[in-house]
Amino acid sequence: GMPVYQWNVWILELAYDEAMKFLDESQYAYLSEQMRELAREEDPTHSQLLSVDAVDDFHELREKGGVLGKTNVRVYFSIDKRTTEAVDHHAIVVLGAVKKESEGKTPEGVKLRIRRRLRKSLAGDYGSLPL
Repeated sequence: GMPVYQWNVWILELAYDEAMKFLDESQYAYLSEQMRELAREEDPTHSQLLSVDAVDDFHELREKGGVLGKTNVRVYFSIDKRTTEAVDHHAIVVLGAVKKESEGKTPEGVKLRIRRRLRKSLAGDYGSLPL
């Protein structure tokens, strides 16, 4: 049978809007499925199956080819392990998605944007949607 989900997957609304600027429905569905794959892993930051790297205090999933064609996509996410009596977050939080235009490191502007979103999401400033 299918492995059990070990994590919830949440996407910030502005991350969804950002992704849909350069993805079509089938590409978005494909990337959602990749995030669900990560949610089945004990440690999504060290994936057994997918290409995941640490960037600062968040992580990026690298995807290209297949339904994505020539589009080289980076999906930025953080792991929220906060647990209180009221809520068990235990979630992969999708902070953003970009279409990567050049080889090499994550652009500084992107890192700043994602870091700001991470800070704000931890502070509860954003609503998040189930993926």
